[in-house]
Amino acid sequence: MANSHLSSLNKDEEFIKLCFSLAKKGLGYTSPNPIVGAVLTVPRLGNKIIGQGYHSAYGEPHAEVEAINDAIKNGYKDLLKEAVLYVNLEPCCHYGKTPPCVDKIIEVGIKKVVCSMYDVNPVVRKKGIKKLTQAGVECKVGVLENEAKELNKFYIKWMTKRLPYVTIKVASSLDGKIATYTGDSKWISCKQSREYVHQLRTIYDAVLVGINTVKVDNPYLTAHKVGRNPTRIIVGDLSKLLLKRYNVFNNEAKTIVFTKKSKNVKFFEKFDNLTIYQYKISRISFKEILSVLAQEYFISSVLVEGGADTITMLLEENLADDLIIFFAPKIIGGKDAKTFFEGEGVKYIKDAYELKINKIEVIGQDLVITAKFKK
Repeated sequence: MANSHLSSLNKDEEFIKLCFSLAKKGLGYTSPNPIVGAVLTVPRLGNKIIGQGYHSAYGEPHAEVEAINDAIKNGYKDLLKEAVLYVNLEPCCHYGKTPPCVDKIIEVGIKKVVCSMYDVNPVVRKKGIKKLTQAGVECKVGVLENEAKELNKFYIKWMTKRLPYVTIKVASSLDGKIATYTGDSKWISCKQSREYVHQLRTIYDAVLVGINTVKVDNPYLTAHKVGRNPTRIIVGDLSKLLLKRYNVFNNEAKTIVFTKKSKNVKFFEKFDNLTIYQYKISRISFKEILSVLAQEYFISSVLVEGGADTITMLLEENLADDLIIFFAPKIIGGKDAKTFFEGEGVKYIKDAYELKINKIEVIGQDLVITAKFKK
């Protein structure tokens, strides 16, 4: 009996992991919706997979419907009445961009649903499972729940806090420097790491930098043709960028600027695909900036790429969620060389910002650490 139970658990986890893999295909395209994958199996046929699908883009059919349609296309319509549906998020029960998934599940007669977690959306939370149960569908919730929450951390933060998930990305020497004392920073990280960052940008809704990073590095902040481009967010005094045409103002992606009110802003209004927010104060609250991005643009994730002043403000406002740091095998030195976190710093070790390391890997010659800030 115990072995049978263990086998059942392993089977459920195996198919939920497949749902995770399918869901990841939607990364960067479903926001502010979650990423979801779904798999249909038939226990009588040795858990044969008869259909699978994922939510491919905002406004497109949900994963459950895609899996059902896939099963029908594969000629398995008659098997749906004995099928088990695996999905990494509670099926929806409301009309949004698409009809409720639970109605389709009930309509085709699926007998059992196994999902990882309840939806955090109050319109759906526990209501989808309740409707399925009332219709006679057996439901199981909680398989690989923690992994499912990590997978949809962007969506969960946006839905529960109405703020985007914030990841800070840093390239640093082994002694913690992000530039030399002259300000030179190209390139600290290796080519493979920079290509990895281009991939990262395809996953996030937006990339954010301070005005000094634009002035010194003149970055494009795009995915460099490896996928969709994120929205570019620039924070700081636009007057510093009057002397030349910077790459962030090209037409490759939308750019949003948060700046101090100034007559010089008129110079930038001629650029296409550019939105400018002006404030009477020079030090704009990042809570305000992130709220605007989440609520007016439905941006659920932001990758922060510098510089030190920007990162310091985000940390001091306790708005950062993750840190990805690329340690290059180089030592720069210099008391005037910048580190990524400056300001006054903490007085005692007990007050230090603590993180939990999630992953350590080597990319090219760089040591890459991914960690989560402890709240």
